[in-house]
Order: sequence, then C-alpha cells, then structure tokens
Amino acid sequence: MVKKIKSWLNILFLTLILIIPGLVFGATGVLNSAADPTTKLNAAANTYGPYTSPATNTSLASTLGVVISAALSILGIVFIIIIIIAGFQWMTAQGKEEQVKKATDAITRSVIGLVIVISSYAIWVFIKTYFIQKIT
Repeated sequence: MVKKIKSWLNILFLTLILIIPGLVFGATGVLNSAADPTTKLNAAANTYGPYTSPATNTSLASTLGVVISAALSILGIVFIIIIIIAGFQWMTAQGKEEQVKKATDAITRSVIGLVIVISSYAIWVFIKTYFIQKIT
C-alpha cells in the first residue's frame, strides 16, 4: 500500500514539474486570443523560447542535435532527481546500516551518471560547434 502511494506521489510530482511551465507561459496574452488552436500554437512557437523565428528547412544534423541535447538534458534531470531521492532515503534511514548503504550506493551511481552526462554534453557541444556548424 505504501509503495503504491509513493509511486503515485512520484508520478504526480513529475507531472506537475512538466505542467507548471506551460501554465506560467499560458498566462500571457499570446495564448489567450480567440484564434483557432493552430494560430495559437504558431504564435506561441514564434514568441517563446530559443526558437523565436519561424521554422525553416533544417538539416538532419541540426535535427539530431536538438534530439541529443534534449535527451542529455532529460538524463541530467533524472540523475539529479535520483540524487535527491537517495539523499531523502539516507536522511530517513534512522541509522539502519542497510538503508544507509543502499542510499549511498544510489548517490554514488547517480553522481557517476551525472558526470558522464555532463561530459557527454560537453563533447556534444564541442562537436556541434566545431564540426556540424561548419558543414551546415
């Protein structure tokens, strides 16, 4: 029963993290117009974020670049969440050596994963800057 509650709370927490930014940006005037949904989406796409110009034909390399950057960002967030959860488990272990050992192992593995993701992102930025942008 407790596991079900914890899993539902985790799902609720992650869902809220993904929904709240949309609610914040949705409060501005661009999305509150009476236009059809396609016009609203185009207005939001041209107003917010790093891609404020209309979409053009992009190369496969730039499309893969966006996918790789997004995947590495999501992985970094996942590892940080795992570190926070493991830290919470460590703090609530109440001196039980087995739980403390599991939490420290999880933190160690998460930090190693985070270092790998950050290194991968640095390598990707280097490749994108010095190779892919020279091609396109």
